[in-house]
Amino acid sequence: MKMEPAVLRHYLREEVQVEVARFCRGRWVALEARPIHGKRVFYRYFDEKPLTINEPVDVKKMINRFTDKRIRTIYGTINIYNRISSKEDLERMENISRTTPSIDIDGSLEEVDLTIEAVKTILEELHRHGVEKSVYLVWSGRGVHIHLNEKAISESYWRPDPVKTAHTIIEYILKQVRGKLLEIAAKSKSYEEKLKIENIIDVQRVFTSPLSIHRELDIVTVTIDPDEIENFSLEWTELDRFRYWRDWDRYIEGELDGLVEEAMKEVRVESITRTIIGEELREDESPEVGLASQPLSIGRFQVMALMQAARYYVLRGDIEQAKSFGLNRAIFYAWAKKRGVTRRRQPSKLLLSREQKISELEDVVGDEVVYRSPGGWYMIGGQEQTPRDFDMQIVQRFGGQEIFQRYWEAALRYIHRFPLETVKSQREFYEKIYLPVRDNLDKILRGE
Repeated sequence: MKMEPAVLRHYLREEVQVEVARFCRGRWVALEARPIHGKRVFYRYFDEKPLTINEPVDVKKMINRFTDKRIRTIYGTINIYNRISSKEDLERMENISRTTPSIDIDGSLEEVDLTIEAVKTILEELHRHGVEKSVYLVWSGRGVHIHLNEKAISESYWRPDPVKTAHTIIEYILKQVRGKLLEIAAKSKSYEEKLKIENIIDVQRVFTSPLSIHRELDIVTVTIDPDEIENFSLEWTELDRFRYWRDWDRYIEGELDGLVEEAMKEVRVESITRTIIGEELREDESPEVGLASQPLSIGRFQVMALMQAARYYVLRGDIEQAKSFGLNRAIFYAWAKKRGVTRRRQPSKLLLSREQKISELEDVVGDEVVYRSPGGWYMIGGQEQTPRDFDMQIVQRFGGQEIFQRYWEAALRYIHRFPLETVKSQREFYEKIYLPVRDNLDKILRGE
């Protein structure tokens, strides 16, 4: 099926192409299409090369290449890279030039006033630290992304770890205004979309590009002048009538240096944890109620699949492939431990034959060699492990999608506490990350 006419018309607008290119230049691009059977669909490569948008004409080229994929939303990575020509470029931390310091404020469309109040509180704190020009806002769909312009930070502060630099800045700001933000979040009456303010810095993060169309809502993700936030209206986001701030990428060189210096003195982190304000106000998030009391039917196999899927997602950011990888690794470890029957296959069939190796595609995740089928899913013993298999064998054992989702989010937070090299290492992941929670998964819910 082809792109929806309204979506195609939007991305063919010259001003849209200009703004998308301004934001995505130097970032790895992801495209999201309409869901298929309820599953989100992403495209991040073309002819095995990472997608990039460096000039306005690239937007039109990309739309032409994926015209039959029902593309809807354009994302750019949080990281800006020196070079994006191959998958290997994206795996080298030293290839990251800068990381965009950002805060996510998410809430209900019925409580936009609370979102605006939270934005103003953070902007006031930034102003107190001398940040006047090098900040911009993007309406992200149900809330706001507050972005600090990474060019306003001197080059010396970006080494040796741009992701950690950005993370430290945001942690510092949120800690300064935590009390005020908690008071604002406490006013939220919406259960499903309770106001949440979050440090969203992690190496795999992507942002919806300015003037992209939201993945679910028929709105435009518009840029907003911080000085105009009090006047913001949802009417600004309407397709064909959207209103946006054209000077969003302005900055003053070195304007954020003082803030960086203060943050580095105050915030000391050995592993990256991220502040989330608002979640703690939800009764069902506490360890004593909700998940911990749910009757579960999970064992080590399900725990391994969950943790390996989360590991993959942290490293590569593709939820469907993460499910395939997670189930694949759970089967592998079960076979390696028992040397017996797995999923009703004889042990000998789990060993790859020479013919199977020829037909399968080798992939390296961290320092671990695994195999894909020509169809793209991971496989072992000549059989694919699909996302549907994961849902049936893992998600259902957790009691369904809602319960599993909370464990999934907790697993991601847990894994993000560890250095990236530990996550990449097959041995260290098993010993330092998986083993401590193997027989007590509720530890990750409690943040232990």
